[in-house]
Amino acid sequence: MVITKLKKRRGRLYLLVFDDGQSVTVDINTFEESPFKVGSLLSDEQLEELLLLSQRRRTREKAFFLLSLRDHSKAELKSKLCKYADNKIAAETADKMEELGFINDLSFAQRRASDLICRKQYPKQRVLRELCSLGIDREEAQHIIDDLECDDVGQALALLNRKYYNRKNSEEGIRKTAAALARFGFSGDTVRKAIKEWKSEEQDYDVNEI
Repeated sequence: MVITKLKKRRGRLYLLVFDDGQSVTVDINTFEESPFKVGSLLSDEQLEELLLLSQRRRTREKAFFLLSLRDHSKAELKSKLCKYADNKIAAETADKMEELGFINDLSFAQRRASDLICRKQYPKQRVLRELCSLGIDREEAQHIIDDLECDDVGQALALLNRKYYNRKNSEEGIRKTAAALARFGFSGDTVRKAIKEWKSEEQDYDVNEI
């Protein structure tokens, strides 16, 4: 087939039109680095190779863009890239990002776990689920969480004092707060202990004020 027209498209793309009426899209850089131009004759194999090179480049550029926004685990990055490329190219690209040092599952998991526990006061099991959902090995995720100095009752208390302090003076408020903690991922035993300690703190405060 012969390239009869070359049209620019948005996103630095070329539309290649052939003499048989077929048309394909490739990125500009890939095409300009190739030996082809308007009037060139391409075999099916050459066209397939050109499209493959273009998809690899566009997938790599997408990976760099995603990683510029925030850190990703390898599995998470691959999953997102599968929306733009086939599974093989997405996996190859994720491998390349890891090889280049742009992704590292261990450091990613450590930072994410620390953020979820220290800033958001997530309970440990919820952090574990979060890390596993991002493709982190469950055993490795558990080790990372165990290394962080925190306990679920302390997490729940921090959340109570930061977010629910205005519900402390009524039984209805306490009941709703307990339900909110359960939805947040804390176990029933943790919720009971945290609420008990939370209420005792208020009582201690009242005694000292008298």
